[in-house]
Amino acid sequence: MKKKLFPFIVLAITIFSCKDVADPSPNLRIEGTYERTSEGNMGWGEAMFNFVDLLEFKSDGTVRGESYTTEIGSEEILGFREYFSGTYSVADGKVTISYNESFHMGIADINYMPKEELTLSQGTGLSNEYAIAEDYSELIYICPFNAACMVSLPYVRVD
Repeated sequence: MKKKLFPFIVLAITIFSCKDVADPSPNLRIEGTYERTSEGNMGWGEAMFNFVDLLEFKSDGTVRGESYTTEIGSEEILGFREYFSGTYSVADGKVTISYNESFHMGIADINYMPKEELTLSQGTGLSNEYAIAEDYSELIYICPFNAACMVSLPYVRVD
């Protein structure tokens, strides 16, 4: 009799010990810092620079970003090109960033300027979309249909 009950006991323990394991929310999966770095020169002269762009996502739905310039081979920040704060939403394999406040360079043909000299962008409803890699390791800018965009380097998760 005990041998006949044993399979039922094992089955009952297996069924009741299994818990539904929910996937983490998209906000928890995207939480962290993403970085994109390129080399170039947007100004006069021949000097080359590293252009670093960061996106930092928080699990509460807020995001902040900054773009700064360094000398090649150095991590010392020479100056900034942009910074912003905003909110984001994740749906259908992409993240949409809506800007609350955004500052940018108001001068062309330079590679950087002091952060406090950046200009506040005017306007409302500004947003950008990025495709998310399946494992949340990369973000790729999605060019709007009405824009002429160059091929963009991906943002790579750094933490």
